[in-house]
Amino acid sequence: MSKQDYYSVLGVSKTSSNQEIKKAYKKLAMKYHPDKNPGDSAAETKFKNAKEAYEVLTDADKRQQYDDFGHDAFSNGGQDRQRYSHGGFDDIFGGGFGQRGFGGSDFESMFSQARGGRSRAQKGQDKDFAFTVDFVDAVQGAEKVVELPINGTTKKIKVKIPAGIKDGEKIRFSGKGGAGVNGGPAGDLLLTIATRRHENLEREENDLIYTAVVDMASAALGSEIEVNVLEMRFKLKVPAGTQPGRKFKIKGKGVTDRKGVTGDLFVQIKVDIPTGLTEAERALLEQFKALRDEATL
Repeated sequence: MSKQDYYSVLGVSKTSSNQEIKKAYKKLAMKYHPDKNPGDSAAETKFKNAKEAYEVLTDADKRQQYDDFGHDAFSNGGQDRQRYSHGGFDDIFGGGFGQRGFGGSDFESMFSQARGGRSRAQKGQDKDFAFTVDFVDAVQGAEKVVELPINGTTKKIKVKIPAGIKDGEKIRFSGKGGAGVNGGPAGDLLLTIATRRHENLEREENDLIYTAVVDMASAALGSEIEVNVLEMRFKLKVPAGTQPGRKFKIKGKGVTDRKGVTGDLFVQIKVDIPTGLTEAERALLEQFKALRDEATL
């Protein structure tokens, strides 16, 4: 019976790279390995054919001979071929299988149940919970006690919130997760941080943005306002003609993150437009508007 073309066996082309050949062989080896298909002679034959093709096509000299002469290049009783119980499969899986002449470790665990082998100890499952904290606690740090459902019971966990922690960062408690399997260690407990919104503070990376409300007249005429941000108290001069959205930078007064990097504080001006004007206020504003209109003529 004529042998099937090695390239066809692996489902690759003559121009395929070694990496592509290796990937194709790995897929077939996992599918047809005898440990995964006990007693299936057809699968074992496909596995042996794939291995033979792989060993030839990943050897530069043998591949060249095969491309030049086909299977006739190896018609000397198979002396150029290695037995299927050694070589190529170990190259890919690092000595994976523990039976039929293979080494044994990583891949062995995949088929331990099929072979009836002893199960390995495994780490327990990690438990991940969302943990919502106040904006100020995330910036300054705090300690809280939370109740979490773990392994069928409710446990109280004392949580130290690191100063400067960000949304999406995690607090890890080693060994507080799911129970281990076959004597393995317990998994970890992870709390993923979410921060509540603050009334007049926002955070962009390590920068703090404080919104200061200024009345329309003060923004136009200029004024001095008092800024209260967390534990900071200071006065800020607002120049005449300050526009809504303008930011004033106070360097080095932002958030210090968990790596010790400190951002800046930005005071952003919000101009309050009055509503519910009295007749006197409306008259003054109309007079002001008329003066501005005259100035532009």
